[in-house]
Amino acid sequence: MDVTEQIQAMMPDLINGKTHRQLEEELVTYDRSIGCHVVDGVKFPFYVPRSNLEALKTFEVRDNDVFVITYPKSGTHWMGEILHFILHEGKGDFDRSFMAYSLECTLVGDQTKLDSVTPGYKAIAAMKSPRCILTHCLERFRPPQLLSKNAKVVYVARNPKDVLKSWLHNVDMAPQWTFDEKVWAFCQGKFFYGSWFDHVLSYWRQRACANFLFVKYEDLHKDLKGSICKIAKHVGKDLPDDIIDSIVESVTFSGMQSTYQQLEDNLGEEGKRLTHSLRNKPYLRKGQVGDWKNTFTVAQSALFDKVYALRMEGTGLEFDFEI
Repeated sequence: MDVTEQIQAMMPDLINGKTHRQLEEELVTYDRSIGCHVVDGVKFPFYVPRSNLEALKTFEVRDNDVFVITYPKSGTHWMGEILHFILHEGKGDFDRSFMAYSLECTLVGDQTKLDSVTPGYKAIAAMKSPRCILTHCLERFRPPQLLSKNAKVVYVARNPKDVLKSWLHNVDMAPQWTFDEKVWAFCQGKFFYGSWFDHVLSYWRQRACANFLFVKYEDLHKDLKGSICKIAKHVGKDLPDDIIDSIVESVTFSGMQSTYQQLEDNLGEEGKRLTHSLRNKPYLRKGQVGDWKNTFTVAQSALFDKVYALRMEGTGLEFDFEI
C-alpha cells in the first residue's frame, strides 16, 4: 500500500456511520458550494485562482526580498512582524500593508468580485524594497526565481494538532461535520493547500540551502530572543542587544495585540482589514502551544499520533506538542 492507502487503513472503517467514499462525496459537494478548485492535485479556495498561480511563474524576485512561507495557521503574521522589525532595525513605523496581501491570493470574500480586486502578486510587485512577502505556496507553485536570486526564505512550521485547531477556529470547514470527520480530512490532506505533511516535509528537505531558514513555531515560544537573533543573522542584519530586546518586546503576543488594536483605532475599517482574515476573524487568537488539548479527545489524539508517526518516520523532524 502507498502512504495514502496506509493512512486510510488506519482510520476507522466507519466514521460516524459513514464510509470513506461517503465522506469523499460529501466533501466534494461542500467544496463545490464554496468555489474550491484543484490545481495539480492540490485544493485551493476561490481566492487563489489558477491565473494567480500561473502568474507566479514569472514573478520578479528581488535579491533583497525575504519570503515568509508557511502552511496556513502556522504563525505567518507573527513571523512577518518579526522580520519587518528586523529589516527596519527595530523601528515600528513601517508600512503594514504587507499584512493584507499574500503572494498567491486575491483577498476578496465574494468570488463574484474576484476580477475587481488587485491580486496579491501585483500589489507586492509594486511595493518598495525591502519586501517581506507572505505566502503559503507549496514548493512547486512558488516563483522559480527564488532558486536563482539571493532572496532569503524563512519557513515557519507548527505542530499539526495546533494547526488543525487554529484552522477550524478561523475556517469552519464543512461546518455540518463532526471533529472526527475533520480529523479524517486533515490526515487525508483534504484541506486548502493540500497535506500539512507534504508541505512541511518538502521545505524541511531544503533546510541546508544557504538562503533558507527552517523555524519551528514552538521554538519561537521557547526562546523568542534567541530565535530573533538567528533570523536577523539569516537576513544579514547585525543588530545590537538593545534593538533585539525592543523587537522581542514588540512581537510578544501582548505587544502585537497592542499594535493591532492601534491600527484598528487609528485606521478604522482599513486597520481591521490589516488585522483580520477574509472571514473577519482576527489573525491573533491565542498564540499558544498545546491548545489542541482543549479539542482533541484521547482517542482522536491517539489516532492522529499514528498517522503522524507514519508520515514523519525517518525524516528527522520532530515537534513539541506542548511546552
